Amino acid sequence: MSLAISIGFEPRFFGSWVAFLAMCIVPTQIIIGLVWNNRYPGVLARLPQPARGIAILGLLIAAGSVIAPTTLVLVGGGITPPTPFLNMYIILSIVATFWLVAVFQCWPSSAISSHPAVLGLGTLMLSYLSAWVVFRSGFDFGAMQDAPFYHEHLDPQGAFPAWNVLSYAITTVAVIMGLILLDFWPITTIVSKKPAFGTQPYFGLISTVIVLSVAGVVWETGVNLSGMDTVDYLVRIPVSFVFGTFILLTLFQTAPFQKLAQPAKGCALIFGSALLALLTYELYRFASINAFAHIQAGPPAYDLDLWIATAMLSITFPLIVAYAEGFAFWPLKNDDRH
Repeated sequence: MSLAISIGFEPRFFGSWVAFLAMCIVPTQIIIGLVWNNRYPGVLARLPQPARGIAILGLLIAAGSVIAPTTLVLVGGGITPPTPFLNMYIILSIVATFWLVAVFQCWPSSAISSHPAVLGLGTLMLSYLSAWVVFRSGFDFGAMQDAPFYHEHLDPQGAFPAWNVLSYAITTVAVIMGLILLDFWPITTIVSKKPAFGTQPYFGLISTVIVLSVAGVVWETGVNLSGMDTVDYLVRIPVSFVFGTFILLTLFQTAPFQKLAQPAKGCALIFGSALLALLTYELYRFASINAFAHIQAGPPAYDLDLWIATAMLSITFPLIVAYAEGFAFWPLKNDDRH
């Protein structure tokens, strides 16, 4: 289904409007799935499948219908089609949501209240706000000033070249996914000896140090030491690895490694995710080249590279989550509401 959608649009339209609109629902999808467990508002828990899945899709569309025009005006300057300025901000909002949910377990919203609405909506709003702060302070599009999309008033003129900071940010998500595969080992070992470190924000701060350090080593190795083009690195390494982890975690439910103890289980899953990264990258590359004979990789447009990244994480990932979590594998799996 995702490949059919991805090849159904002209690449430039796919990389602007389709990518933007699809990514606008992802932070909300993370909140509904990981924070609310697809059971809040309460009516969702009482619905059978496929009604529950359809209702969740309705919530996602409703959220996207608010987020898309709001960010288009406030961040994108109302310019259409959506520019790389806006799309990079939207990507960053997804990164921020992963950080707040997976690493900080919805802190600081959790310090205010344990009510699902406060946890979910508070974390969602903080994700967009923190993404805006990082975007405004960290992203510089000066190297793209000759591109047709460039508008000086939309350029945050931050501290780092935009592609560098974006590729590093997504590398941190890849490291976070690796820690999830390891059930946050070895941090859990530290917590077992110092239980206070298992509470927030201490757990999040310890995890942050590890994630930023490992991501820094991976990014430096991939970009500076190996000499890979930054966008090529972004798509081949962190994007493809993150996509591989979603397949093993969400579709395969960590099969066939469920019975292994940590860290062996996590190491096996990381190896499997890396292998899937290689295979799926080549699959999507093959599909795009065969669908669009003249699509080109590399600068200045990176059409092929961005098509692969968009097809993987903007289209296939939400569909995987919608089917495996929202629809709970219906009709392949019986309704397990009770």
